[in-house]
Amino acid sequence: MAARLRMTPAPEAPERQPDDALQTSETPSAATPAHAYLARLAALHDEAAETAHLANLLGRGPLIAGLLGLGALATAFFSIRSVSPISLGTWLILVTIAVAAIARSYGQAIEAPFDRAALKTFARSLSAILLYAGAAWGAGLFLALPDSVGLAGTIAFTATVSALAAGILRARDMAFSFLVPATAVGAFCTLMRDANLTDALGILAGGLLVAAAAVLLDRLMTAASRAELN
Repeated sequence: MAARLRMTPAPEAPERQPDDALQTSETPSAATPAHAYLARLAALHDEAAETAHLANLLGRGPLIAGLLGLGALATAFFSIRSVSPISLGTWLILVTIAVAAIARSYGQAIEAPFDRAALKTFARSLSAILLYAGAAWGAGLFLALPDSVGLAGTIAFTATVSALAAGILRARDMAFSFLVPATAVGAFCTLMRDANLTDALGILAGGLLVAAAAVLLDRLMTAASRAELN
């Protein structure tokens, strides 16, 4: 009987994947941590920049309070013989309330000068206080200045202090918080005092000039900060 030999076929070797396929399969898993790291790094940078901005704003709080206080004292010295003591005293009380509110918010925030929550609370409080301070300062055209101050003095009363405040704050939103109510209330009080439309329009024009200067300053500072980063 003839013997039959069975030939068992040898197992085929598995095909080897190309190196490109291995690199393709490994790339997403390696790229994902890198992308997350870069995103986290960018978030930390933005957080640090915001904290530095808020800390600088905190440091300018006493300067704004000093500006309002000195401006009120200078106005009182100039007008004390020409304005009713009651109206002048009322205006000084209004400005003093703004100064005291800034001092109180600053005292609370300076206890934790690098706490982002405390700094954000101070920024919100300062914005609200500046709205009140601007309105109180604009009311000085009716309460604290004599009728003979003239167009130049009327414009300078609101525009000069608003420009100085914008230069100190170096933040467009904060500058506008003071500028807008000071200009609007000042123009309204001028109309109430002697119905002088020319003076009211002059106050509005001065406010627009200060607003344009504040916007330009903000853009220049933004461009300078970007240039430093690059």
